[in-house]
Amino acid sequence: SANLSQPVFGFLSDKYGIRYFLILGPLVASVFISLLGIAPAYWVILICLFLGNLGVAAIHPPTAAIANLFGGKRKGLANSLVSFGGALGFSFGSIFIIYIIERFGMMYTPLAAIPGLITAAVMVKFAPDIAVSNTSSRKASFFNRLRKVEKPKIVLLAIIIFVSYCREMMNITLLTFMPLYFTGQGIKLMNFGYIFMAFIIIGGIGGLIAGYYSDKIQKRTVVVQVLLSFSIPLVFTIFLVPLNISIVFFILAGFFTISTLPLCTRLAQDIFPENVSLASSFSIGAAAGSAALTFILVGKIADIVGMITVIKYITIFPLTACLLLFFFPFVKAKSSIIAAKE
Repeated sequence: SANLSQPVFGFLSDKYGIRYFLILGPLVASVFISLLGIAPAYWVILICLFLGNLGVAAIHPPTAAIANLFGGKRKGLANSLVSFGGALGFSFGSIFIIYIIERFGMMYTPLAAIPGLITAAVMVKFAPDIAVSNTSSRKASFFNRLRKVEKPKIVLLAIIIFVSYCREMMNITLLTFMPLYFTGQGIKLMNFGYIFMAFIIIGGIGGLIAGYYSDKIQKRTVVVQVLLSFSIPLVFTIFLVPLNISIVFFILAGFFTISTLPLCTRLAQDIFPENVSLASSFSIGAAAGSAALTFILVGKIADIVGMITVIKYITIFPLTACLLLFFFPFVKAKSSIIAAKE
């Protein structure tokens, strides 16, 4: 519900404005996810997870739209700042909930809702009441909008979605299997928590750097290709080096892969400037959700051939993404020709 539902919220925020989603997103997410510790039954946990993740899904498209609307000539950097904020929240939120549980106990997990409630209150006061789409676009249904889009633009968006999907496949695989590998090598689970935090935060910093330079470089797909290509040898050799170096390689892999997230978001927004929330939701949510579904099969394969083998061969995904991006400029040129004729 946190990922595959994002296109729905992207469409709605484009059509009705971003204000209510900026308010309700953190409110719903913080309330229901914080209730997990006191849920009395399994079915209540499922409901809280579902509703809480709907709140998470509602946040991403409008925040990406904010970056596009107010980024000016630095839209790449603006998207990177939003992504970095998410990385910080994801990292420190994990530590925050662990602290609450260890210090006060499971019955006090609702305290974790406090930052979200404060954020929602701030959004009530300051969130802009802006409709991203123009008037005619807002009146059109989703399918009517889709029919009016030129085929080259659909292909461009499909390329970006697939590249984002490949990135998420790499990240999900690393974040699922590397804890097992590192703890199997004698690293305590709590210590891996710090490694995980470094993986996410340094990846966010990489996004800031990439976003800054992407505003200065017209061929943004080249930046994505370079970043993804650097991650491939790091992941492939992570098991061939001493443990301390493998930790460094793991964190650096996060730097190069996560840093492509705001760039792909910016590319999607450039393709559909009148529907930036919807475009962002495809590159962020739909890609991640599809990767999560695919990972069910990856997990099954890992049971057969081993997780180390799977991690090595998962590098096929970013390699494929790099190769596919070579076609992006040609399709974009065709799209520009069609737009010029119209």
